[in-house]
Amino acid sequence: MSITYIPRVTQLDSIQLDNELEELFKQSLFQATKYFEPGVLQPILPEVDLLIRSWIFKNSMYDKASSFGQQMLSLKYKTENLTKTKLYWYFVYTVALKYFRDRAMYSLTSYTKIQNFLTKMETFQLVGDILNFLQFINSGKHPALIDFILGLQLTADKLTREDLTDFSWTRELLWHNLIELIGTVLSLVNMFGLKQRMSKILKYMWWRNQMRSSAGPSSATMTIHTTCACCSEKPILPHVMGCSHIFCYYCLMANKIADSDFACPKCYYNGRQVMKYA
Repeated sequence: MSITYIPRVTQLDSIQLDNELEELFKQSLFQATKYFEPGVLQPILPEVDLLIRSWIFKNSMYDKASSFGQQMLSLKYKTENLTKTKLYWYFVYTVALKYFRDRAMYSLTSYTKIQNFLTKMETFQLVGDILNFLQFINSGKHPALIDFILGLQLTADKLTREDLTDFSWTRELLWHNLIELIGTVLSLVNMFGLKQRMSKILKYMWWRNQMRSSAGPSSATMTIHTTCACCSEKPILPHVMGCSHIFCYYCLMANKIADSDFACPKCYYNGRQVMKYA
């Protein structure tokens, strides 16, 4: 009799085991080739990863309708909705797309449009993974995005951890994945740009406008007590942008490059021209 309910922690375990197994294959390969001349494998690393992932797919999903991690935990996909077409799409998503991305990163680094396209696609995938993980926590189905896209469902004749009574491990694993989810969300956020935008919002508040109204073009004067308006340290390669405050060259240029509307954090004057302090 098949088990219809699969604990969430068991499904997450299977994904973690698959990732660890792939890394183990790579480490074994690198260990076997460690006496080769340096740089022999470097140009063909995407192809090496492609061969490893293809071999894993052939001997797990294609032959047995379950990954190696799922087999270790007595899980498998329901065969009635795992067609050949879905297997091919599974291979394209989990193996082929990763290869094309890695090869483009290696060989097409000078093509800005391609790199921007890959970055956007990776961002969309990360957002999809986040949304899928949230629905998985809620429903307990489809731990991977590709499972949700293809409508694949897990089943089991038995569970290797069905007698698990200590739920601390379950909480720990779910919490670990939630922390990774939060880290992924933060990686999608331009914290530097967000800070600048929040500063702009505050500047439109009344008390910010009162301070800003008194700001205008003026000459800066540097003394032994002068500090950078950004980092509050002694200015290195002093530069100004029209107000009475002095900046380190790198502090000012980094802010201007990140945000062309960057305003002085002291007086909120938005100088357009960066000049060396004389």
